[in-house]
Amino acid sequence: MNAELQTCVLAPRASVRQLARPKMATNLQNVLDELGRRHRSAARVVVAFFMLDLVLLAIAYFAGASLYRTGDPSIIMGLWIAILVFGLGAFVLRRTKFAALRLKDIAAVKGTSALLKTLQDTTIQVASIGGAIALMGFMVTILTGDWTNMLRASGVAGIVLVYGYPFRSAWQRVVIQLA
Repeated sequence: MNAELQTCVLAPRASVRQLARPKMATNLQNVLDELGRRHRSAARVVVAFFMLDLVLLAIAYFAGASLYRTGDPSIIMGLWIAILVFGLGAFVLRRTKFAALRLKDIAAVKGTSALLKTLQDTTIQVASIGGAIALMGFMVTILTGDWTNMLRASGVAGIVLVYGYPFRSAWQRVVIQLA
């Protein structure tokens, strides 16, 4: 009688435990799937801006002289200052948005999905700044007719894009530590 009572009482608990494990695994699988989707889309944006950088550099090299339009030297200097500010601003933005305490608060208050969205959005913002630097360098090339200006701006944009590239292992580490 005692054995029958134990099996009746323990059977529902065992089934509850069995149901809880797949749910946790499913939740982990959902997080990993979302991480993969968001990482893939952020990486595609960074690569697209890097390709834009290379295309603008090729256009400046092959057609820089034919694109030449006279420009005011103060506009050219203003563009170089903007390139400098944007380059430094990209580093500051990424460091600020990816601060450990900020990410920890986002994960605690809004959850893992919001954490992944923050990682994705910040990566896209930094990549956009890199693309803007490349476009400003192309404008300098148009205003000066010298393709080496685009080469310099392209180098700055490339550094920003490489710095902002999302490494999946780093994202996984952040999610595991904070989620």
